[in-house]
Amino acid sequence: MVTYKQTLQTAMYTIADLPIGNILQTVEYDLELETALRQMFESGYTQIGVERDGELVGIVTYRSVVRTLLAFHQLEVGHKTLDKISVGAAVEDAHTISEDETLLAIFDALAEYTYIVVTRDDEWRILTDYDLLTRLKQMLEPFLLIESIEMQLRDIFTRVFGDSLSEQLSGTFGDDHPLPTPASVEHCSYAHYAQFISIHWEEFESLFDDQQDVIRELVLEIGDMRNRLFHFRIDDPDEFDRDLLRFGQSYFSSV
Repeated sequence: MVTYKQTLQTAMYTIADLPIGNILQTVEYDLELETALRQMFESGYTQIGVERDGELVGIVTYRSVVRTLLAFHQLEVGHKTLDKISVGAAVEDAHTISEDETLLAIFDALAEYTYIVVTRDDEWRILTDYDLLTRLKQMLEPFLLIESIEMQLRDIFTRVFGDSLSEQLSGTFGDDHPLPTPASVEHCSYAHYAQFISIHWEEFESLFDDQQDVIRELVLEIGDMRNRLFHFRIDDPDEFDRDLLRFGQSYFSSV
């Protein structure tokens, strides 16, 4: 019998679905630690892979270097300089993760470590907590902008009509209207918003600078993006016109 958990795991994206473009740069195990640190600094890395005989044996980070130096000091061999210590002394686990794991596994791993290593196309690739946050921002931004615009439209409607808003909505979208009658502004769609603004343009005209056609098309376009996004009719959120969403959010927030 297939359990609900198994069904959920099957439907969920895995790490293999995540674009991880950063190839892990490596140094040899017996390289001087000072040289490895210079390479990290010059390349802007916070960690670098360590390999021996073509195999990845771990990672060196700034934190692992500090830990190594403190250990040498505690063992009363603190006089050793970085050029006298090999990279191998500061190696920590590479925190590799299988591509078959669900994306939720990334959050668990990066909550404990600042990076994970994935083997893909016979290469070691690295995903850092910064990479994940950047990717999440890219994925979430359309959702957040669309929600913000909708909240702003509701606030504008409430400011214009006050306590009579629900009554105005019922009167506008009655039984003979093709759109369903919303019980309140919270039940409106973007199609409701666009038509309500057009029908009651006299009340909105002073707020929207006599730009009726522009406002109507803007609201409809954002509504179309909202429907495509929330009903999973788009493969890549990057296909959205983010500039238009940002414009809409900025415009309606200033009304």
